[in-house]
Amino acid sequence: MRIGIDARGLCNINRTRGIGRYTARLVEALVDEAGGGTAFILFGYGESPEPGLLDPGVMNRVEWRGMPHVEGLSFAGLLADHLTMARAVDGAGVDLFHAIDHNMTPFLHTPSIVTVHDLILLVLRGPYLGPTAWSWMLAHKRAARRARRVVAVSKNTRRDVERIWGIPRERIAVVYEGVTPGYRPVTDRDALEGARARYGITAPYFLYLGGFDPRKNLHNMLLGFKRFLLAAGGGYGLVLCGDARGFEGYLEDEVEELGLEGDVTFTGFVPEEDLPALYSGAAAFLCVSLYEGFGLPLLEAMSCGTPVLASGTSSIPEVVGDAGLLVDPLEPGEIAAGLERLAGEPALAEELSRRGRERAAGFTWRKAAGSIMGLYGTVTGGGV
Repeated sequence: MRIGIDARGLCNINRTRGIGRYTARLVEALVDEAGGGTAFILFGYGESPEPGLLDPGVMNRVEWRGMPHVEGLSFAGLLADHLTMARAVDGAGVDLFHAIDHNMTPFLHTPSIVTVHDLILLVLRGPYLGPTAWSWMLAHKRAARRARRVVAVSKNTRRDVERIWGIPRERIAVVYEGVTPGYRPVTDRDALEGARARYGITAPYFLYLGGFDPRKNLHNMLLGFKRFLLAAGGGYGLVLCGDARGFEGYLEDEVEELGLEGDVTFTGFVPEEDLPALYSGAAAFLCVSLYEGFGLPLLEAMSCGTPVLASGTSSIPEVVGDAGLLVDPLEPGEIAAGLERLAGEPALAEELSRRGRERAAGFTWRKAAGSIMGLYGTVTGGGV
């Protein structure tokens, strides 16, 4: 059995973001889970992904098919990318193709399944849905409708796919993401202090990790954090981790306007090897996003025993359950009150840390790979 997998997320802007990490961890788990009769062919850009994105041992057990990369997000560029991908997959003789990246081609003749991470552009619209994005999502929709099965990373995403795209629920399988064993509590003092020193963190801190686009709701996070500082009399910092490309400047300006220059630290991109120590050293992890397809950083923080303060919206309650404080993301006062509780009630923080570790243990890439291997077998009519 030959299974083709969309690995473009390891080669484009998504390589350090959620889709890239999803692609890498799922491929690694699938290769470990599959029997010897299954061959995996990865379709990406260029000769190979950047070193370190995919386990070298896994790269030795898969076949890589490189394609030219059309730069930019113009309509012509998207069309060229769709046609290039379709031609490469249809010419490779795979039995099934698993589309993972958001940019899904509707032109395949090869049987396919499609992972849908979210429908953010269609749910939030507004600043997200311009003419090119509309074309992008139209191709995405047609690819999903032609697929033998749709994999949704959460029940919330399944509801959106069913409601917005009209795909019957029985064709949509919910397969949650997982967390790697490297995310666990770091207790070594030197490791914790080393991570703080590398990123210029000098005070007890709350941590955010993610993007900087409007749906992440960092404006209300900053307002809530400022209210907390005023009530607590200071003593805490807010550490914002993530790649801010495309959003440089505006948050720094807001931090200055709020008088928080000495209280907020921007780290930029943080390599994965530093994340467990940063999570473990935080007083709490904050995610007050307006919409998430899944929310992998929440799972990572919980695995590290970090108490979580998060939105009660979209897929987030599915991930957090009763292992965190859920707030209205549009109410800075609720955000501030949640921070006050986590900072001022050690017993609560300890209990949420325990619940978080227990809950996160149920989300594994091995479990995800097992479910998806089952879908491969169902779609192809045989074992894989």
